Amino acid sequence: MKRTRQERLRFGFLSFGVVLFFFIVVGRLIHLQIFLGPVYQKQVIKQSRGSIKIPAPRGTIYDRNGRILASNVKQYSLYAYPKSEDQIKETAAYIEELFHYPKGTARKKFGLREKKFRWIKRGIDDALASKIESGAPNGLYLRKETKREYPFGLIGKQILGFTDIDGHGISGIERLCDTLLSGKPGVADIRRDGKHNLYPVNETAVKKPVTGKSLVLTLDWRLQEIFEEELRDGVEKYNAELGMGVFVDCRTGEVLAMAHYDPSEQRPDRPAKVCTVTDQFEPGSIFKVFTAAGLLDEGLVDFSDSTFCENGCWKMDRGKLHDDKKHGWLNFRRIIELSSNIGVAKYASKLGGDKLYETARRFGFGQSMNTGLARENRGSIYCPEKWSDYTIASLSIGHAVAVNCLQVAMGFAAVANRGELLKPQLVYCSIDDQGDIRDTFKRTVIRRVMKESSADSLIAILRGVVQQGTATKVDSKAVAIAGKTGTAEIPDLVNKCYFKNKFNASFAGFFPADDPIVAGVIVLKAPEPIHYGGHTSGPIFKNIAERYMILNPDMFASEQRVLQQQGLKQTGTVIVPDLLGKRFEYANKIVEERGLELRTTKDSGTVLWQYPSPDRLLFENDEILIAVAEMTEDPIIMPDLRGLSIRQASAFLHFAGIKERVQGSGLVRRQSIAPGKIITKNNECRLECRPI
Repeated sequence: MKRTRQERLRFGFLSFGVVLFFFIVVGRLIHLQIFLGPVYQKQVIKQSRGSIKIPAPRGTIYDRNGRILASNVKQYSLYAYPKSEDQIKETAAYIEELFHYPKGTARKKFGLREKKFRWIKRGIDDALASKIESGAPNGLYLRKETKREYPFGLIGKQILGFTDIDGHGISGIERLCDTLLSGKPGVADIRRDGKHNLYPVNETAVKKPVTGKSLVLTLDWRLQEIFEEELRDGVEKYNAELGMGVFVDCRTGEVLAMAHYDPSEQRPDRPAKVCTVTDQFEPGSIFKVFTAAGLLDEGLVDFSDSTFCENGCWKMDRGKLHDDKKHGWLNFRRIIELSSNIGVAKYASKLGGDKLYETARRFGFGQSMNTGLARENRGSIYCPEKWSDYTIASLSIGHAVAVNCLQVAMGFAAVANRGELLKPQLVYCSIDDQGDIRDTFKRTVIRRVMKESSADSLIAILRGVVQQGTATKVDSKAVAIAGKTGTAEIPDLVNKCYFKNKFNASFAGFFPADDPIVAGVIVLKAPEPIHYGGHTSGPIFKNIAERYMILNPDMFASEQRVLQQQGLKQTGTVIVPDLLGKRFEYANKIVEERGLELRTTKDSGTVLWQYPSPDRLLFENDEILIAVAEMTEDPIIMPDLRGLSIRQASAFLHFAGIKERVQGSGLVRRQSIAPGKIITKNNECRLECRPI
């Protein structure tokens, strides 16, 4: 049948439309697939794929001797990802049975929904994980994670800190060094459907995680264990509310141990703070050491003079100053040894308020030690516009100033190392994942706080505090300890006064006194009924010093052994030989062979005493001082003490039982008992000293 012209036109338009539509569709497909393909491919990937971070293994923490303090262990965690309503019901029923939840509560408790990821329990033990693996329904899955483990339990927990469930440090060293320890997380792919539901995570790493750096701390865990045990026993023995303290290497500033013990602490495994840097207290009489440092440096101490201590009560412009005991005339050394408030205050008035304040600031009080630990307290120190005699007296004996334990320990370390205030160090170095040592700490001197000659004099005085002053219960036959006691009333912040029956008892010092290595402080809050620092904190310090010395003989025997272990060059140094009990002729021969010199009371007889003690380290041509006598109670002869330090001269005079009076500071220039004279027990020797 022949089409009409109108039908042919319609057919032509229809055919043209079909062909045109075809070309438009094909063109559009070509445009989408070829020209816009990469753009839409990216959008598809973005919408259907994603990534999650894979946590990096956290770095290990070691103490200075290589003991592992914090490491990682594998643990299982349980999560739910039900794909249907039936799986939700099965999953909820299994969870309720497994963890003994009331029936019908699991679904709401964990928010179980189709194709939604939900944590059920993090950190389950292997036995429970094995049970779940063999009996769990579809929709419940196990995932391996790492958990932080502390092999020593609660020991050192305050300084180490802890991590949260996701492995982020939230306290102590874990928080301070979180960036180093955490490393760099890896990346893994995830998938989504058109409704943005997540499919179970496939943790095949696209980018592998980088293990965090390990840390070597300056802490000595042997001392930390001893310290915490003795501190806990001391708090319980003396019924104190709290005990805290710090021990540092006074030569380098390395923190060796720090801790507090609070019997009322609710969660010792989750310590919120490190009391030794966060809590401040009035130091009381231990602060007299820094007043004495200022007096010695300014040359205001005359060891031959005595000061009247008012028989225990001194009226001042704004009140009265009291001593615990009635003292009359005392020289400066005895004022410090017996801890006379009145004697110190009278000397401090010569120094003046501005100089006293300047000395305290120089030692770091009222300033942060920059440890980086959370909530570190800088303390405070009062500086009035105009100083009265009473405000000077208050500051000089440790009132009107607030300090923390670390500041006190570093201050005593500065005295022990002869005048250098060091920056405290907690981290010795870091170790990368290749085992290479990085970021080794450097000994940092903040400033010089006193002259060497003044420090030498002060060390001798602090040794006297232990031998014949307020700290005789601290004197030890095993190790020579020097230090100062403190007993201070606790401020009542509510009523703005002091409690009359609550005290902070403290002892700060260092050992061994003749060649200090470790400095530290122990503070007990409100011990009772005995509240004196020399009877409470002091014995704790003594026990720690003795036990640490016994367990760590290499550290105290000789630095030479440490140098040998490290393979360092040892030029010009000699180990002091043991001369005790040897005849003088043989002792002299031993000393000559080692390149040392001998200073002696006489040239025949048996060696009864020597200084320095055996196994110490001396430079070639240094002197050893010995006392020689016949065993048949031969009298001791006075040696020539000129050119010796006050510390060396004091050591001999104490051995010989001679009272001493020191004038000046530095090296001995004159002695009142001439060399070669026979010494009797009631002799008194006056030493005139001058700076080097």
